[in-house]
Amino acid sequence: MRFAIKDASNIIVKNRVSGEPLFYTADLNAFNFKLDSESVYAKAKGANTIAFDGAITASLALEQEVIQMPQLAMLLASDMVEESAKVGKRKVLTSDSTKKVTLENVKPVASSISVYSVEKDGISLVKKLQFTSAVTGSNTELTISTADFNAGDKVAIFYLDELPKAKVIKIKEESTAPNYRVEADVLVKTADGEFMVLYLTIPNAKAQRSIELNLTAENPSGFNMTLDILPDENKEYATFAFVGNENVSQAKMASMLGAELVDEQEPKSKK
Repeated sequence: MRFAIKDASNIIVKNRVSGEPLFYTADLNAFNFKLDSESVYAKAKGANTIAFDGAITASLALEQEVIQMPQLAMLLASDMVEESAKVGKRKVLTSDSTKKVTLENVKPVASSISVYSVEKDGISLVKKLQFTSAVTGSNTELTISTADFNAGDKVAIFYLDELPKAKVIKIKEESTAPNYRVEADVLVKTADGEFMVLYLTIPNAKAQRSIELNLTAENPSGFNMTLDILPDENKEYATFAFVGNENVSQAKMASMLGAELVDEQEPKSKK
């Protein structure tokens, strides 16, 4: 029986050591599993005669445009923690009659404030201004002291704001990301219109530290990642298990993958 696959799979990604699930996604646009091995040959009269299996290299490339925070951490070969974060912000305000502007409900990080006069567009900077600051309740008041600054003029204020609870992903020299276990289920359709499910398990994978993140205003960003597939303690790289119509040639698929077809059905209990 012939079959075809038109599915990018749903995947569960787990921490390989703890076994804890990190995320589940059904949003993949592409799931590309690649396994390669370069054979070494003994030659006889210059022709390849006896083949020796070379080292296996395997990888998994995932492509998607809809993503979750744990996936972004995985994409950046890091982990995600919840902690305070200092983020840069900008506000354009108009000074009052006393040349004062107020950042409402904001207490910037100490010594992080800078103030500039701006053009009429409210964007282009003219020059840096002198000022004094004071905290009043939950607000921060800035009084411009530059001599040629006029009351009623606009200013651009740049500052750091410390957010107490943020999801933070840090890229460091050494990766803090764990090894992963990837469990995928793929819909398979036979030529007779019946369906099976292919369960693909990758027991040991590590995210590559080679990432390109492109942000554009025209199209949704693609969050693409590649994982190196490593052998587990049993020297296994991946397992393909088919559930459904038993007439589908699983042996042929195993042969194409260079793998061994193993029946892992549970033995019948003895009476």
